Amino acid sequence: MTATRLEIVAPGLPVAQARHRDRVVTLPTGRAFVQRYTPKETRYWRSAVLLAARATPGFPDDPWTGGVRLSMEAFFDRPQRLCRKCDPDGPIRKNSKPDADNLVKAVLDALTPPKIKLSGNAAIDEAKRREGRRGYLWLDDGQVHLGPVDRWYHAKGCGPGVIIIVELIQEESC
Repeated sequence: MTATRLEIVAPGLPVAQARHRDRVVTLPTGRAFVQRYTPKETRYWRSAVLLAARATPGFPDDPWTGGVRLSMEAFFDRPQRLCRKCDPDGPIRKNSKPDADNLVKAVLDALTPPKIKLSGNAAIDEAKRREGRRGYLWLDDGQVHLGPVDRWYHAKGCGPGVIIIVELIQEESC
């Protein structure tokens, strides 16, 4: 039986979802086109979140199909000005960038399976879809209902990272 509540701990400096970037690529034939890509830091952070999620005990074999509640706490490097003896030892609220919604977008994108390009053959497409969904937490980020999202400077003696709590919402039947 899989768990209906997971606490995912992803160490490392949290990275907000950056906008897609564009570059012009010229083929050997001389033909040029615009290629869209996601910045490297964002891709690495999403991979780290997905690996941490998959390593969490109780991570489901198949994605959850119902509603999911997500809440998270992001811990950032504590600046030197907050490392004095007179400063509190515990976490301190961070009221600056990155925006909470962009932090959540990166986590949602990490835990949502990528879209599959269809071939037109129904049997092959269904097998691709089934295999492509394995190892992710939900099928579509539209299933996710957001809870609190907090940003902090980490406590003295600790490091940056994210604590993500996801719960499968149990629907009441009539």
